Amino acid sequence: MKFRAWALSLLLVAPLSFASVDRGVLQFESIRSQQSEIRAAVQAANGRYKDMPTHTRGELLAKQQQLFHLMEGKQSTQDLNEDQKTEVFNALEWIEAAINSADDERMVCERRQVLGSNRKERVCRTAAQIRAERESARERLQNGEVRQ
Repeated sequence: MKFRAWALSLLLVAPLSFASVDRGVLQFESIRSQQSEIRAAVQAANGRYKDMPTHTRGELLAKQQQLFHLMEGKQSTQDLNEDQKTEVFNALEWIEAAINSADDERMVCERRQVLGSNRKERVCRTAAQIRAERESARERLQNGEVRQ
């Protein structure tokens, strides 16, 4: 089964701008199992990972280490705080993008304070959307459209 389909079936069944991931609880045992299989194949540099660049392999292994650390001693996302849930989601998305060579499609989430409130909300965008927004802001600044 392709990783993206598996990850999406496990990942949060919620809209891209969601305040909580509790609606789609991830069970860590299946994630640990799959990530261990991926880790072994990446370290052996065989199969679909034989042509993966060395720096990408290193980053993937580091992301997995971060993921394993976050999941340590926990059974599901219910055992995490909101920031940790975001970290887990981002790590899984990064790993999926690296495996499928689809960095522009990778979802990146962050928790932002709602203006005029103490509440935070989760905002998710693709890496391509973030880059396009950054480039647009840079162009507006260079063209004098934005005053400092």
